[in-house]
This record gives sequence, structure tokens and C-alpha cells, in this order.
Amino acid sequence: MALKSRYQPFRNDVPRYRAALGIMLAVASIGPVAAQNLDVSQDVSVAIGNEPPYTELKLDGTLSGAGPDIDRAALEQSGFKQFSGVTMAYGAMIPALQANRVKMVSSGGLNIRPERCEQVIFSEPVMCTAQAFLVRHDMAGRVKSYKQAAELGIKVGVPAGGTQGKDALARGIKMENIVNFPDNTSAVKMLQDRRIDAIALNGDGVLDMKKRSGDASLEAIIPIADTPIDCAAAAFNKSDTALRDAYNAGLKKLVANGEFATIMAKYGLQANVDLLSKAKSTAEMCSR
Repeated sequence: MALKSRYQPFRNDVPRYRAALGIMLAVASIGPVAAQNLDVSQDVSVAIGNEPPYTELKLDGTLSGAGPDIDRAALEQSGFKQFSGVTMAYGAMIPALQANRVKMVSSGGLNIRPERCEQVIFSEPVMCTAQAFLVRHDMAGRVKSYKQAAELGIKVGVPAGGTQGKDALARGIKMENIVNFPDNTSAVKMLQDRRIDAIALNGDGVLDMKKRSGDASLEAIIPIADTPIDCAAAAFNKSDTALRDAYNAGLKKLVANGEFATIMAKYGLQANVDLLSKAKSTAEMCSR
């Protein structure tokens, strides 16, 4: 970083100027030193919740899942080669980071929340989810939000006990127009038989239902317009800014060269690719 003096040195200011210059040179040297302190030979211990397809620790100790695959590929860009997985409850992940028992929480772990941003630092968003509709061709273009569904008075299928039912009610859909379905296969049959007009679920679930149905007349609408895009990201101890920055640099490369999309497709999470392009930055999510 180039630093400029706020004043020009006159003859009787030379001692002061030299002292200030020494301080500025010392400050300017901090950046390169910090970069050199990034030890790529270290084992990067990754906390995961062991929740496929997002995270998984196989019996032989291999880290798998979309999150760890992205984490590994992102940090390999900076020269890291050793990774190990540690399974733990989600509530234990931030305390483990703070106590330096692990180096990071996988991007398939914790959603970005303002209160969490006060305790740890996050990478840019990685795993994004949103609610979505699956509709018949006759409903395509007519319903893109819960509010529109309420205005049309259509019946919406939701998973029993899921957040979709609560959100549908909160946005004006009448109770009698909300239909609980027991499983995804039953939901698609109800849609095809016109007992419901739309299915509300998460984006990847909707895409999976459409694929399994083999019904080309069904259309996925992702995201539901009046619901937020929620994103998880890799999390680090607040002192590990260099590691977080290396991760962000690697993540940016993965998105640009298409490897990110390839990994998401491997785990059936194609919806994540488009949602990521629409998501807010980590700074914005931390301040919401």
C-alpha cells in the first residue's frame, strides 16, 4: 500500500519527517509479512454436520459432500493439500472455531447471520437455497410469489411441518388453500391430478421432483419472489483473515472457470449456481 505524507518536509522538519517515514515503511511491510504467515503445509481441519449431500465424512475418513469439495478446491488454489474432517453439532461449530479446535467450518455448514458475524468471519456466500414452486404448464407465468398465489386463490401443496406452510399463511394464502403432502412423489401426483395448483419446496427439492416425474409439462420457478435467498459460507476464526482471504480468492476462480457449477451438479444442487449469482454479499447479509 502506498502511503503519502500529509505535509511536505521543510528544512527544520527533517527529523520529524524521517521518523514518520520509518513508521510508514513499517506499516507498509505488514501486508507481505501477513501473506508469508499463511502456512499451506498445515492440515486444515474442517468442521461438518455430516448432512449429505452438503457435507459427509465417509467411513475411511474422507471428506465428501458439496461443501467440503468446494472448500478443498478453493484452498488448493493457494497450495493447501491436507484436509481432515471433524463432525459436530451445528451449535458446537462456532465455539470450536473460537477455541481453535478446528481451522474452519465447511461452507455446507452455517448460514450467514448477523449475530454469527459478530463471532466469526465468513467467506463470500457458497451454498444458497430458496423456496421454489413446481407448477403445471397452465400456471406457468401466472404465479411467481405467495402473494400472487393468494390473489389467484389457488391451492398450494406444502411439506407437513415445513416453513413453506408458515410463509404461505403469512403472505396471505388462506388456510383452506394450503394442502400438506406426505412425500414428494405424492405431491407431484396431486399436482398432475389438479388437486393442487403448485408445490412449494426448496429449489433443489423442486428440481429433483421435476426430474423424477419425467413430466416435461411441469415447470420450476426459483426462487419464490417474496421469500429470501439464504446462504451458507465457510466460517473462520476472527484472527484467520489470511485464510479467509485465500478461500475467497479460490472460490472466485472456481466460479469463473466453471468448476463450482460442476461440483454443484455432481451433488444435484444445480439450483445453487443460479441462486448464488442473485445472492447478496456476505457484508450485506451480515448487516441485514
